[in-house]
Amino acid sequence: MKPATRFPLPLLVFALAVFLLPLAVSGSYVLGVMCFAAIYGALALGKGVLLEQAGIFSLAHPTWFGLGAYVTGIAAIKGLPPLLAILLAAGFVALVAFVLGAPLLRLKGYYLACATFSLLLIVEIVIANLGSLTGGHDGLMGIPPLSIGGLALEGDRSFYFLSWGLCLGTYWFLNNLMHSRMGRAIISFNDSETASRCLGINVAAYKLRLFVITAVMASLVGSLFCFWIRYIMPALFGFPLLVELITIIIIGGGKTLYGPLLGSLVVMWLRELIHTYLGKVLPVMTAEVDALFFGIIIVVILIFMPGGLAGWLDRLQPALRRFRAGNNPS
Repeated sequence: MKPATRFPLPLLVFALAVFLLPLAVSGSYVLGVMCFAAIYGALALGKGVLLEQAGIFSLAHPTWFGLGAYVTGIAAIKGLPPLLAILLAAGFVALVAFVLGAPLLRLKGYYLACATFSLLLIVEIVIANLGSLTGGHDGLMGIPPLSIGGLALEGDRSFYFLSWGLCLGTYWFLNNLMHSRMGRAIISFNDSETASRCLGINVAAYKLRLFVITAVMASLVGSLFCFWIRYIMPALFGFPLLVELITIIIIGGGKTLYGPLLGSLVVMWLRELIHTYLGKVLPVMTAEVDALFFGIIIVVILIFMPGGLAGWLDRLQPALRRFRAGNNPS
């Protein structure tokens, strides 16, 4: 893989702002919300590349997130060092994604979506029924804290830096990937698989490779989430998470690489605003209230900004350049 040819300056500024934020805020509330934004952003980045850049309509992303969290948590409880537990989970997820991806990726479109959604439901049911190993519906408890070299990493501040480091690292890796030979192959077979095969591109191999890579990324995010919350249950990795990821991608815009990250920030903070202000009016803020507001936002985005917020920003930049050129003829 060749190095990325460009790394946008706005994202470098954003990364600097992210890592300076803990110096400006003292409470844990802002850091906690930003940790969730980083975790969901890292997940949505991988799913956005898989869905929008490669055209692989897989709905199994929460499965890899959940398997990574559970394997890491179980291994850590059994006494395995945290870093080895994370690597074990990543290797296990890579193996499962490779074995299942080879036959599943022969399907396309809605057939692939149905098959991977079935995989999501099956894994959730299996985890819930392996009570002696996973804790069943009650969840897996007693996960030890994350420690590196004997140094225990606990608290929102530590996980803020870890989660955003992983999120921005995910963006950097995917940026490199999409500017490499593999990235050009991904874009080509998304446009036309027939034309790509005529050019000698092994479409099946590239699809499977990307499927495994994004699964391992989701596993790493799940491992970090496991050590942050230190309690996991099957409901955290099921259909609601899938809906949330799709919502983030639609609002942020999946056609650009940074769109899902933007969408994660917007969705997390918008939800906090909804809960803060509507909580004074409504006696109970239920999931249905969230679904109502985000459903309305999705409809508005699809009608007026089909490319999401990132697509709107990309269209805004040429207009600003033309405006500046008109005001400065020299």
